[in-house]
Amino acid sequence: MDTIVVIVALCILALVVVGLPYLLVSHARLRARVTALEVELGAGERPLSATAINQEPAPKVASTGPWVRPEPAPTPPPPEAGPAANDPAPPRAFVLNGDRMASLVRWLGENWALAVAGISLALAGVFMVQYGVENGLLTPFWRVMGALALGAALIAGGELIRRRHGDERGATAGLPSVLSGAGVITLFAAVLAARALYGLIGPEATLIALVGVAAVAIGLGWFYGPVLSALGLTGAGAAPFLVGGSSDAPWVFYYYYALLAFVGLAVDAWRRWAWISVLALAVTVGGATLLYLGGAGALHYLAFWALATLFAVLVPERRLTPLHAGNSLSRRIMAGGDFPEFPTRLALAMVALSSAAAVLVAMDAGDVLTIWLSLGLLAAMIAALVLGTSRAPALEDLPVLPALAGLVFVAVEGLESGPLWATFRAGAARLPETPAPLAASVLMLGGAVTSTLFALRMRWSGGVVAMILWALGAALAGPAMALILELWWQPGDVIGGYHWALHVIAMAGLMVWFAMRAAKAQGQEARLHVALFAGAAIVLISLALFVMLSAAALTLALAVMVLVTALIDRRFDLPLLGGVAQLGIAVIGYRLVLDPGLLWAVNRASLSDVILSHAGPLALLGAAWWVMAPRAGHATRVVVESAIWNIAAIFASVLLQRWLGGLGAMGHAGLGLMATVWLVTAMTQLYRLQVGGRIMRVLRVTLAVGAGAIGAILLAAQAVLTNPLMPFMWRKEWVTGPAIFDSLAAAYLPVALVFAMAAWRLGHLPRLLRRVFALFASAYAAWYGALEIRRLWQGRDLSVSGVSDGELYSYTIALIAVSAVLLLLALLRRSETLRRLAMAGVALTVAKVFLVDMAGLAGLVRVASFLGLGLSLAGLAWLNQRIARHMAEPSA
Repeated sequence: MDTIVVIVALCILALVVVGLPYLLVSHARLRARVTALEVELGAGERPLSATAINQEPAPKVASTGPWVRPEPAPTPPPPEAGPAANDPAPPRAFVLNGDRMASLVRWLGENWALAVAGISLALAGVFMVQYGVENGLLTPFWRVMGALALGAALIAGGELIRRRHGDERGATAGLPSVLSGAGVITLFAAVLAARALYGLIGPEATLIALVGVAAVAIGLGWFYGPVLSALGLTGAGAAPFLVGGSSDAPWVFYYYYALLAFVGLAVDAWRRWAWISVLALAVTVGGATLLYLGGAGALHYLAFWALATLFAVLVPERRLTPLHAGNSLSRRIMAGGDFPEFPTRLALAMVALSSAAAVLVAMDAGDVLTIWLSLGLLAAMIAALVLGTSRAPALEDLPVLPALAGLVFVAVEGLESGPLWATFRAGAARLPETPAPLAASVLMLGGAVTSTLFALRMRWSGGVVAMILWALGAALAGPAMALILELWWQPGDVIGGYHWALHVIAMAGLMVWFAMRAAKAQGQEARLHVALFAGAAIVLISLALFVMLSAAALTLALAVMVLVTALIDRRFDLPLLGGVAQLGIAVIGYRLVLDPGLLWAVNRASLSDVILSHAGPLALLGAAWWVMAPRAGHATRVVVESAIWNIAAIFASVLLQRWLGGLGAMGHAGLGLMATVWLVTAMTQLYRLQVGGRIMRVLRVTLAVGAGAIGAILLAAQAVLTNPLMPFMWRKEWVTGPAIFDSLAAAYLPVALVFAMAAWRLGHLPRLLRRVFALFASAYAAWYGALEIRRLWQGRDLSVSGVSDGELYSYTIALIAVSAVLLLLALLRRSETLRRLAMAGVALTVAKVFLVDMAGLAGLVRVASFLGLGLSLAGLAWLNQRIARHMAEPSA
């Protein structure tokens, strides 16, 4: 019974809202024709033909107030204009902006009495019902009838004044709108009182009555202005929640709200108030969402979104196919220009809301069927927007929203272990004769179809920006679905690694086919499209190899992909593929450092796997760097060059750690080598700062700071926990390995070498930072030299107390030797800085001898020591003077 009543209410709403304005407009046109005939007959002229009369636009009775856009002054058409010139184009839609608010304030200031009168008349109807309740003067039936009569009288009086004197000018300006608005509010109050206060009518009759009052308000708004239409839409939207009771078919109200949205959009499509369309969608979307939250069902809620989105795209333009002209949002962002027009913004908002609603319904669903229905809505929106908006350039970017929503849902479903993911993963425990779940296959098919639709639309679109956007969408939709499934669904565990790899390879084949089709075109844009599709294919092939191969083989395969990308770039001049090569290099670095990382290479992998996963990529990247020689200075070549240094350092660190022993047993050597890896990673990112834009620079600085912080923490732990000179608590650190080539060399020399290379090669960094790197390099080299001298005199345990005479003199000899080497380097490089450092070393040596060594010398040993020191210092002084004179001479 409830269903029949609701259907009847919907029919009444449609007949009243659509039929009543049609009859009134037709009547107005008929009166215009009769008036024109009477005037011509009275003047003795020949009557106008029916065609000429029909071409006269229907007289509009414009309402007054701040909500109505002023019409421009009409201009007479040129004499030679045909019938088409007499068809006025609809005015552009507008929204409530600062000018409209100023107009509202100005109108209220001039017509405040009318506004107060309207409020008073509306309250009169409400108070009449209240007074009857409080005093019991009339029976409930007559109280309601009195309120209905008052509301009808107000509406009739307003309509009578409008027809005789108008609503825009003269002494009665605005009065008809005030009377009719008060009458509508009084009718709403009467119906609600009949239901809520007296119980005179049931829920079904209340709903029909409220819908009827709302239809009258919308119909009056067609002639009066947007305020009455807004009042009718609001009342119709609130009616289902005000009647009380319950229904055995609440899903019918979803279609009631869809019809209400259509009515509001249709009225606004002719009157062009704009904000009425926003109000209609807000009221209907809010009502439908409240129904869904109340448990009215998800299936029909999704159907409501499909209908409401369809109406929002088609109705404002009054066409069966979208023809939205003007600028799109993506063009506005990328190329500038005008802001999208109101119908475009309205469609964009509804597509975004419906995409979000589909995702929320799917996330809230407890069954798999609802999830597939939500994904089906997204798929239908993608297909409709791609295929149906080819003649609407302003809507060219709308399909991105449901496509992005689908990818987000698939990722969240895997992260949150939702019902669809759980059902799919349960297939891993199936019996061998049981067929594999198809969820991953269907999702991959959806991604492939989306990429295909985007690629087809790319061929139809006009303009460089549009073609690039569609090509980018086609290159990302399918591969992104494959990557999301691999990251958070792991289909290989359910359907088998080989079968999942076939899915990925099939997607890669689709990308290759797109690249081949794009290669047939000419121009720079065609090469860009080819590069996008080729890059997507290379990423998918790498993903398939990741599924099938071992850890070592995968790293080697990624290096092969980088080399192949470089060869394709050189052969076909596709610089955009450099981004794919950089992505592959980043993944290689991630695998060598973190997953499977250093622990795997040192403790678990065989030596052959270590050589395969490190030396193989090193050789392949070297070949790629040679292939990219014509692009010297290019960002990708710089990244490849830095990756070669990085992998070489990681390889050397891994080999040293394997030679010295397990990671936990190496102590100071292990921490030093681990710190070396992270420091090299940080310096690699700093080296890449010489190329790339602002975003990449920020990203690389962030990565460099993070890696450098890890390296600093490891060096601090080395200095405190595993210092050979100072035991930590009860743990004593022993030096292992032969002299010179021992654990001290592994612990400190690589760190010094990294800082020295950074000071030498990172010439694009500030000079102060490079000097800091040089200082750290010198400090770690000196620390290693001092510890190595002590090891030669004290053995494996450097924490013993005291210093022998031989050890003390060895430090002096070492200082003199280092000073001499620095002087020679200063001579060769004509460096004043090195010369000053060498003389500083000489001064330090003299201070050490006189303050430290002399206290332990006596007899002939003291004589011989100071004789040798004097001769050495004299030789260094003579060499210093020669170097100073040589540097003073102008270079040839």
